[in-house]
Amino acid sequence: MAETGETPASRPGLTIDARDGHSAPKWEDEGVMAGTAGDEAAPLVGRAQELNLLTALLDEVATRGQALVLRGEPGIGKSRLLSATARTARERGISVLTTTGVQSEAHLPFAGLHQLLRPVRARVAELPVAQRAALDAAFGLTHEVAPEHYRIAMAALDLVSEVAADAPLLVVVEDAQWLDRPTSEVLAFVARRIESDPIIMLAAARDGYPSVLGDAGLPEHRLAGLDDATAGALLDAAAPELPLAARTRVLREAAGNPLALLELPAVAGGPEDGQWVPGGLPLTERLERAFAARVSELPDETRLVTA
Repeated sequence: MAETGETPASRPGLTIDARDGHSAPKWEDEGVMAGTAGDEAAPLVGRAQELNLLTALLDEVATRGQALVLRGEPGIGKSRLLSATARTARERGISVLTTTGVQSEAHLPFAGLHQLLRPVRARVAELPVAQRAALDAAFGLTHEVAPEHYRIAMAALDLVSEVAADAPLLVVVEDAQWLDRPTSEVLAFVARRIESDPIIMLAAARDGYPSVLGDAGLPEHRLAGLDDATAGALLDAAAPELPLAARTRVLREAAGNPLALLELPAVAGGPEDGQWVPGGLPLTERLERAFAARVSELPDETRLVTA
């Protein structure tokens, strides 16, 4: 959870996640709600390579800033990896700023940037007047028209650089494919200019979606499904009493997707003789939420077939 106070980013090692759902455009809001994505109770298995990769970025943060985009299908483990990396960062005294793209705010200019920077609102006073004015206008806090995006991006870059001057900074961007475009443009601008600052930016983006940040030419790492042995170990840990026939079917239909491996056992109960009704297993509510956006974008005829 984010700590709050008069100057929340002025103390080294402060966790400053921003995942609030408030829509009030108030730069001086008192509280900041925070959280982490993913099922933290489930074991994080089969991702040693990715964890080592992300930890290596933290290892080098004192000498150079870097950015990385994690790509993969829904439920593949992007959020869990970002959450684990953020936890490691906090343990090392690295500050953490977070923003999450949501479809309902994708049409609101700079909504994602506002969420990201709210916890460091007090530091805006350290910026030049023109940059303070640019951010205030971008967030609708003045009657001025928002300036060109370059000025806003420069202000955001200088602000996170000021924060990182106290302690190294990790910037976490969840569901980058749903960020509003102006925020994506600003974050892409920042990501390409942090090499000389102790700042790491990690962004997660779903496969199959256009994203300004995801398509900004930043280094990428794609998450594949778990291999058969690891998928079996995860399933056995999550549902040790699952009948053999149901276990086989879950492994086949999950295809290495961790979320599917955790969710499908709840709907996979059936006879041991393997006599199943034709068709795939029904989706749980979590799986429906994870894949609903993708299905909604299919043509009407295709949606009827998948219904």
